[in-house]
Amino acid sequence: MSLLAAASRCPVRAYLMHSSGWEEPMEYTICKQISYHLGGPLCFDTIWDEITSISPAIGGHNASFLELCIKQCVEKEWRTASDHDVRVESEKYGIYGVIDRVFEEPPYFSIVRPVTPPVAGIYLQDRIKVSAYALCLSEMSGKEIRGGTVEYIPGGESRFCGIQPGDMRKLYSGLRAARNIEAGTIPKKPVHAPCTSCSYYSRCDPGPRRLSERLPDR
Repeated sequence: MSLLAAASRCPVRAYLMHSSGWEEPMEYTICKQISYHLGGPLCFDTIWDEITSISPAIGGHNASFLELCIKQCVEKEWRTASDHDVRVESEKYGIYGVIDRVFEEPPYFSIVRPVTPPVAGIYLQDRIKVSAYALCLSEMSGKEIRGGTVEYIPGGESRFCGIQPGDMRKLYSGLRAARNIEAGTIPKKPVHAPCTSCSYYSRCDPGPRRLSERLPDR
């Protein structure tokens, strides 16, 4: 889903992500483990012990981030999930992913984000992810699912994200771009690419060319 969401915003960024591989960021590991305790006690020692067991590379200097997140979340009301890390897929669209938290009552799912929320609304890539997960869950469950929640753990906020027509258009555009990337096509940079906030900016190649065109002749 991360590739799909990135492709919806900037296919070049998605291509660079795809070619570089993905490692779970420390912030995500911490926020993810906090999410397992939402709706119940948020005990620093318990959660930190779980985090360091899951990812021994996380050092003591990262404990302050956990403290910050717990401080933001501890006084808020959170729903208790009925399940975690649920794999969903859509045969129709050929997409799959893992939903962070699932609930028995609507909104039926949430995604966990290791960033503070925007001033208002939901980030575009998060809206795309919610739309994609809703497609998958609707197909698997037979229910009409028109949204989910986004849990911005460092900000201590859970925001409902309803699916809008514009989000679906972006989703379908991202699907086409992601399939082209997986087929080896180097995409063209869009007109309004988010270059100033992109960690791949220094490696950006506007293309477009086939991957085979970049390989040396044998």
